[in-house]
Amino acid sequence: MKYLKTYKLFENFIFESVVTELDYSIKTLSSLPELPESLEILHCYNNQLESLPELPKYLKILYCHNNQLNTLPELPESLKYLTCYNNQLNTLPELPKSLERLDCENNQLKSLPELPESLIYLECYDNQLKSLPELPDPLEELYCYNNQLKSLPKLHKPLKLLYCYNNQLKSLPKLPGSLKGLYCYNNPLECLIPEKFIKFQDKKWLKEYYYPMIKSYEGQKKILQNDITQLDELKKIGLDPRIEKEYIDIIKQSDWS
Repeated sequence: MKYLKTYKLFENFIFESVVTELDYSIKTLSSLPELPESLEILHCYNNQLESLPELPKYLKILYCHNNQLNTLPELPESLKYLTCYNNQLNTLPELPKSLERLDCENNQLKSLPELPESLIYLECYDNQLKSLPELPDPLEELYCYNNQLKSLPKLHKPLKLLYCYNNQLKSLPKLPGSLKGLYCYNNPLECLIPEKFIKFQDKKWLKEYYYPMIKSYEGQKKILQNDITQLDELKKIGLDPRIEKEYIDIIKQSDWS
């Protein structure tokens, strides 16, 4: 067991200070001992743990990925980073209000608990999620691909990266201006992808699904039924003659303005 200790020399006596970090990683452990109350950082990844002991109330960082965990204990309010990916988790406990990063990918999660307003980074891909909870305002990166999502919640301005491919999405929410990367391929989309994000998509999906969809009568009809404001963008692509006929009054009005 590696651990972090400090010592102080005072009047010929050595006093051992509190333990703030423990490293039990990569040791094929099936259980952990009782943890010291002063602990702030715990490394216990790459073991065979099926459960964790009670967590100290001052814990800030918990690395427990690559184990066989079925559940997690109650999480301390001080926790900022939690990496629990590659386990067998069906649910997560209530998340602390201080949490800034959550990596819970590659589990068996069907839902997520309420997300704290402090969260900046979320990885929840490779699960069985059918929906996501409301996203916190400060969130900057969201990785939710390889799930069963049919829709996404409202996206907020700080968001920079969105990986939502390999889901069941038919539409995308309004994309914030802060977004730098959007990966939404392998979804049955019935909406347009902004041109600046086309380069991030899978070429085969673009060729076999997306381009035929946005150029077809059925595809353009669904797009306009979902969002009539997409008409001008569709005009740039080329409207199907039947769409031109059905939306002639709106098209004339658009051309006039």
